[in-house]
Amino acid sequence: MISTQIDSGFLFSMGGIALIILFTSLAIFGWLTVRNRNIRSFEFQITVFIIVYIIGEIIEDYKIPSLLSLPYIGSQIHIASAVLLAIIVWLRLYSVRKSGKMIDKLESVQEDGGNLNGANENT
Repeated sequence: MISTQIDSGFLFSMGGIALIILFTSLAIFGWLTVRNRNIRSFEFQITVFIIVYIIGEIIEDYKIPSLLSLPYIGSQIHIASAVLLAIIVWLRLYSVRKSGKMIDKLESVQEDGGNLNGANENT
């Protein structure tokens, strides 16, 4: 069994709160991934990112004795997860631009005497 060094009151420290938030987001995106059942979905990719980030957080916070010879391994895993997130976002942007289905084009809004066309009024 691997012994860990945990401070008393770890659950309410910043590391403990971060892990609670990460596991909550993992549960949400994991549930969405199971519902969609598609490896190429955004939910699956974010789930993989969250798992990698959680591994880095656990290694950084729990100070596992067998990994003490690698002092910054948790931080390096965090950097790897950030690179993974950047790659996910970049590839998704690239595939959307390649398909030509961009939705970020702005259309002009014409004003009509101070009221916007199509706006709902409570009169």
